[in-house]
Amino acid sequence: MIRLVLASSSPRRRELLAQLGVPFSIVTTDAEDRDDPVPPEVIAALPPCPVALMQHPTLRAWRKAHAVWAQGVGDVVLGADTIVVLDNVVLGKPYDSADAHALLTQLSGRRHTVYTGLCVYSSLRTSGQPAAPAEAMHSYWLDLVASDVWLATLSPETIAAYVETGEPLDKAGAYGIQGSGGQLVRQVHGSYTAVVGLPLPTTRRMLAAAGVCGLKDATAAYNIWLQNQGKEPLPCPPTLP
Repeated sequence: MIRLVLASSSPRRRELLAQLGVPFSIVTTDAEDRDDPVPPEVIAALPPCPVALMQHPTLRAWRKAHAVWAQGVGDVVLGADTIVVLDNVVLGKPYDSADAHALLTQLSGRRHTVYTGLCVYSSLRTSGQPAAPAEAMHSYWLDLVASDVWLATLSPETIAAYVETGEPLDKAGAYGIQGSGGQLVRQVHGSYTAVVGLPLPTTRRMLAAAGVCGLKDATAAYNIWLQNQGKEPLPCPPTLP
């Protein structure tokens, strides 16, 4: 059996990955917060993203996946990282309730972009094209998924009520689309699950390229996840799994 490892402690990523129907374990490190040297071929392979290199979500996903893969605990390791960007500025998690209120006020009625970077490491022999040197004993794949999100125009009272729930305090951009913060979202153009933190279609494609078999259809997995969350698909056609 292939040992698949998710290099993330995010419960949202765990829930989404579980819907693809393959067993996996979770191993995390502090690699994403370190500034260890990065091989130049990794930097060269990063997809374009309008943020500083240290904030690039695909680079941070690579750091997570590489650190876990180097421990030898899995055959295939998946890393992911998500950022919220408004006017080319990365909006992190709020420091406190006042900061959450300020972030939501910035996002109110405007479009912002959510980027989720992905990295998959595999020690399996596959027919995919590895990004790593040919002589290496492993392969890795990098990708980046961008989704545009529009929040509704929010009144100060609506923002205050949402902040009071405590949900925004551990969320990048101060909202969680999978939780009650989804009620603030007007439209998503692109992948809904990328906004949650793990774009299922891209994840499935990368895992299949890495040699993982038995993966469920991404759209079916998305719909089951929505049902489990008690949510309906957004009514706008550009929203994808």
